[in-house]
Amino acid sequence: MSPRTKEQFEEIRETRREQIMNAALELFAQEGYTNCSISRLASHAGISKGLMYNYFESKEALLMAIIEDGMSDFINYFDPNHKGILEADELAGFIRKTFSNIRENQKFWTLYINIVLQPRVREYLHGEPFNNLMNQYGPMLMKYFTKMGYEDPELEMLTFSALLEGFGVLMVYAYPGFEFSDGLLQKYENRVIGLFTRKP
Repeated sequence: MSPRTKEQFEEIRETRREQIMNAALELFAQEGYTNCSISRLASHAGISKGLMYNYFESKEALLMAIIEDGMSDFINYFDPNHKGILEADELAGFIRKTFSNIRENQKFWTLYINIVLQPRVREYLHGEPFNNLMNQYGPMLMKYFTKMGYEDPELEMLTFSALLEGFGVLMVYAYPGFEFSDGLLQKYENRVIGLFTRKP
């Protein structure tokens, strides 16, 4: 059997890191962030405590990795060409991808929102990666709504953010006991896109 390549080792490491993060996401949501020790997290992930420290230096670092991973898709959706300028078709694509991600990964978002709403976890949401997202997200939306001719771009940005975030919370807390029809969800998606991609 030939020795593993550097690429194979990296792939194994990334798979194990994802395994740890998924296990921690589940445990943090079920038992609370403050109640979970590194030993408990390692046991839940099926690895030793020592091996856990090879991937994450602390419980806080593990939490931040989970939060950053959860936010990364939204950052990539928002400015796919990395030009820093938002066009109407890009905003429509962002809305569609965001809604699709929430609908298709409801279990993940249920756990994720349960984590970020915990009091001790909120302390970490004032730093990275949320600042990165808001530093990119806020000014681009303000420029977009200004360019589109909205009378109060700041109000539009608040309304837009609340509609998207509210949809996420609604889907999470309706899941799994209540399902909205695909037709209704499509109408809502189109309504939100229509509200923010047409000149007033």
